[in-house]
Amino acid sequence: MKKWLTICMTVAMSLQMGAQSTTYNVIDQNNMKQGHWIYFNKDKKLPDFRDDQKVEEGDYADDLKNGKWTHYFNNDKVKDIITYEGNRPSGFAIFYYPNGNKREEGTWKNNRWVGDYKYYYESGQIASDWKYSAQGSRTGVQKYYHENGQLMIEGEWAEGKESGVIKEFYDNGEPKSEKNYQDGKFDAVSSKVYERKGPINNTVSIAKVETKQITAQAGAGDTGGDVKYKAGVFDGNGMYQLKDRQGRVARQGLFEKGFLKDGKVFQYSSDGKLFKTTVYKAGVIHEIINHEEAGH
Repeated sequence: MKKWLTICMTVAMSLQMGAQSTTYNVIDQNNMKQGHWIYFNKDKKLPDFRDDQKVEEGDYADDLKNGKWTHYFNNDKVKDIITYEGNRPSGFAIFYYPNGNKREEGTWKNNRWVGDYKYYYESGQIASDWKYSAQGSRTGVQKYYHENGQLMIEGEWAEGKESGVIKEFYDNGEPKSEKNYQDGKFDAVSSKVYERKGPINNTVSIAKVETKQITAQAGAGDTGGDVKYKAGVFDGNGMYQLKDRQGRVARQGLFEKGFLKDGKVFQYSSDGKLFKTTVYKAGVIHEIINHEEAGH
């Protein structure tokens, strides 16, 4: 009986030792790395890591990285998982923020993204949903999103350039613009800009608007000092003052690709009175002035 107990204990200890001695970081007789490898910071010497923390791990075949390799942040969360073939990144890859949320994911091949690609805000909400060709150029329907989940931009790209109508939306879902591109070049003639919640003249065509060069004193939303507005056909870029069919100033300031970046938008009632001024700074609404409420 004692002999049988001794045999059982010996087998159990052997099994336990075998489970604890899982092999990794193996170098074969030809001095090549084989199988699963784990690198700790005592080997890598990265800043802000403890010596006993894992930095990266994955598999080797004949001294070459193959399959999925995982890298870690110093908080022990996964930093990225990258697929290798013959020591080169090739295949699915995913990257994370330090808080554990995804940052970007897609297929990496020949040092470029191919196929479907997604980028995320740190909150976890998707920011971009893009398509790449086999050559790594953005091709097909591309989408951008506001952080609240609303669609921001949608349109076709061809070989890395905008192609056709690119639609933009405000963060409340309302249309912001329809910008037409030909071979990546902005076409102001056929493009439109939409005012956010504008009850009057909320669609403004920017086709062949003729402007005169004038010098005016800057006000709220302008760049400061005396402002010189450009003359000629409105091309969507530069300092312009645009007027409506009644000759009233509809918008003025600095435009980029058809968008008012810094300046003002004026809205008039049916009897011609100015009832609202919207001030833009850096492309976003900075202030809305309701003149009737202000007693103007």
